Amino acid sequence: MGLAFDANGTLWMTAGTLRQGPGSVYRVERDGAVRQWCELPDALFINGCTMHPNGRTLLVCESASGRILAIDVDKPGRWDVWLEGGRLKPIVPGYPGANGIKIRDGWAWISVSGRRLMVRVPIQPDGSAGNIEVAATRLSADDFAFGMSGSVYITTHPEHTLVRLEPSGARSTLAGPEQGMVGSTACAFGRAPGDENAIYVTTDGGFLIPHEGGIQDAKLVRMEVGEPGWPLLPGV
Repeated sequence: MGLAFDANGTLWMTAGTLRQGPGSVYRVERDGAVRQWCELPDALFINGCTMHPNGRTLLVCESASGRILAIDVDKPGRWDVWLEGGRLKPIVPGYPGANGIKIRDGWAWISVSGRRLMVRVPIQPDGSAGNIEVAATRLSADDFAFGMSGSVYITTHPEHTLVRLEPSGARSTLAGPEQGMVGSTACAFGRAPGDENAIYVTTDGGFLIPHEGGIQDAKLVRMEVGEPGWPLLPGV
């Protein structure tokens, strides 16, 4: 459901049986070795994840309850609740609460799909979460990625689009079904030389919420957006 790299190049993944649990976090070494890091018995809808700026914690969205879990990446099996609150909980049956999470300039940004919100919380000097603030409303956000300008590029999943949210609050639709965005679920910027201004979007082809004409093939769509992405890790 989610993946994130740490500063050492280790890949962390979240997985689980949707709406049944348990949720799990896996560690994938650079040589391809896979290890189940911890099991989350009451995580019924494990979802997006990102590395905490401290480099020792993986922040994981649990969409059924709206909690953000803190996974200790130094000690297998150790985790805690980093953030919870009413604004992170789902209100639409079947839709996720807290879904995607990214860090920028000392803030954790979280998409709350079932509430059509983007929220953010400041990361305190001790690494804990501050108070939840609403960053945008009326926005069907699934996953998202930051550009260097501060704009947020958002996949809207059931709405089959890629949307750009400017720092001013202005928003525009960059692509839709005609450009392959049916079931747009996640996105990330290119990092290779010459590819920095491109964003890549994964889609499920409308598997969960079909578009006109029914379910399509899942796709990986590349789109030039005119700016590079914000570094996912400090100094990287």
